[in-house]
Amino acid sequence: MKKPFTRRKFLQTAVLSTTAAVLPQTSANGELNYGSNSRQESATLPRRRLGRTNRMVSCIGFGGGSRYCGWEAPDEILQKHIDHAIKLGINYFDTARSYGNGLSEQRYAKFLIPKYRNQIFLNSKTTERKYDGVMRDIETSLNTLKTNYLDLYCMHAIDIMEDVDNLLGPDGGYKAFLKLKNEGVVKNIGFSFHKWNDASRKCFERFDVDAILCVINASRYNGNEDGLLPLAEKRDIGIIAIKVMGQNALIGNVSGDDLLRYVLSLPVAVANVGMDGFAPLESCVEVGLEPLISQKEAKMIEKKLNFDSKVTKLPYFTG
Repeated sequence: MKKPFTRRKFLQTAVLSTTAAVLPQTSANGELNYGSNSRQESATLPRRRLGRTNRMVSCIGFGGGSRYCGWEAPDEILQKHIDHAIKLGINYFDTARSYGNGLSEQRYAKFLIPKYRNQIFLNSKTTERKYDGVMRDIETSLNTLKTNYLDLYCMHAIDIMEDVDNLLGPDGGYKAFLKLKNEGVVKNIGFSFHKWNDASRKCFERFDVDAILCVINASRYNGNEDGLLPLAEKRDIGIIAIKVMGQNALIGNVSGDDLLRYVLSLPVAVANVGMDGFAPLESCVEVGLEPLISQKEAKMIEKKLNFDSKVTKLPYFTG
């Protein structure tokens, strides 16, 4: 009988890449300096195997959601931001058709894809539940992103049973995902959700997926740490953690850095964080470069957080 995956086992088998990540200094005039004086020049940002995709992805993911879309900056800065993420060793980039009503994919098409398509792992998602809707959305995403394939394509935000039933129906979108993977338009398929409930359990049981995006954070409020992670390990499904800081609602008793440290100590491939500027990008990479914390230290973060759902309302689905 296969032994269950444990946190101790994860800490013993976490894999590091040899890709150098260079953290720049900022000069007095605000210019970024990637020169030889950078204090993190010889450091490497860890990469982890994303389950049965067999792809090695940066433990820190570049989130292209609401925070990224809400960041207003000139094109020159947006390009430098992407360039900087690549230099720091990030290769997992996340987006969705719905993010910014297409803005996220448009920005990636302009600043990421032309220079770095062959260096990155690119994920996008659709909220369509029917076959025809999924096929329209993937065509729009590929055209917008200016690429002919995705490394991962996900059924997005599946939180109620109606979504699952529609995807699995006679004209359901799940068939479209299988077709797209079979044809090589998408290399891997997955789904995203928030709370471990009847809908997400049915998704896990019925969908043959390669990766899953789900809420993982120190509040442990959504049940994914205990409900999903052990099951995903048995099927070698890669886990991408989202809402690591509870969209900043969990920051207070503990820092954002500690919340990130907590998640990186769990058996996840990627901690995906919204990147709305240079400061969060550099801060997340700094944490990603640190040694993994112990189980005792993780428990201390949980205790210090002292999460109470009656006091702290998380700004995403909690159903």
